[in-house]
Amino acid sequence: MNIVNMDKIMVASLGENSGKLRATFKKTVNVKQYETEVVELESSIDIDRGLNGVERMLVASIMQAQMEYTGYVQMYCKGLVTQSQLAERKLNLESDINTIKAKGEELLGKPLDYLFEILDKDKNGE
Repeated sequence: MNIVNMDKIMVASLGENSGKLRATFKKTVNVKQYETEVVELESSIDIDRGLNGVERMLVASIMQAQMEYTGYVQMYCKGLVTQSQLAERKLNLESDINTIKAKGEELLGKPLDYLFEILDKDKNGE
């Protein structure tokens, strides 16, 4: 029997030709004693090509980080979190994405920077 480890799971391809990924962020914060506010954000993306497991995980993590950071900025603007809490969460999100990216690049043997670039078809002549 072939044992499947997380490295194999991360590089697995599901054979799809396209896909949809969805990320959500939901946080309940105390505004006053016995009063809460719910911050909830959602985003989805349709991808017109298949992704391997590493790409899928990194794209989903990027989307999740974007939603969570946006939520924290909104909470900061409303005075529900402090500037230091916002800064700490931002550093944690960046660290998490960098960890996933580094592991993915190690497994695939190639950089994943293309997932962070804005592709402008007009500029590239495509």
